[in-house]
Amino acid sequence: MEGIEAQEKVLKKKPVKEMKLEWITSLEKAKAVARRSKKPILVYFSGSDWCTPCKKLEKQFFKTEAFQKVSQKYHLVYLDNPYRDDIISEKEKKENKKIADKFKVKFPTVIALDYKGVERNRVERFSGNDTRYHWKFMEDNEKIFRL
Repeated sequence: MEGIEAQEKVLKKKPVKEMKLEWITSLEKAKAVARRSKKPILVYFSGSDWCTPCKKLEKQFFKTEAFQKVSQKYHLVYLDNPYRDDIISEKEKKENKKIADKFKVKFPTVIALDYKGVERNRVERFSGNDTRYHWKFMEDNEKIFRL
């Protein structure tokens, strides 16, 4: 596997302090934008205030130079499902829970949707500080979406 896995080795999981990924927090908004651009959607389901694996995945996968590079091929969606009420609005919390239930997610989960919003691939959970499954997921997405 060359592609993403090779990039990940070269950029070796270096956290990027100044990196600012542009996450959309509405799946409907992302679908509308994706329909125009024809780019796939990457949906990240997190529990920001309670999910320890989510926090580790963010640091070891999403906040790397390698992910920053490949993320440009997608519309990124961040759907937080926190316990606390002061993190996101009640409306957003209900909508995110509804979407998480629809996709039957375990936390953390990353789902790849085509530009029409149809699920094409997913990777669930994160344990052992091992991002190999997530990089394999990204590699598979390159083939699925011909990126």
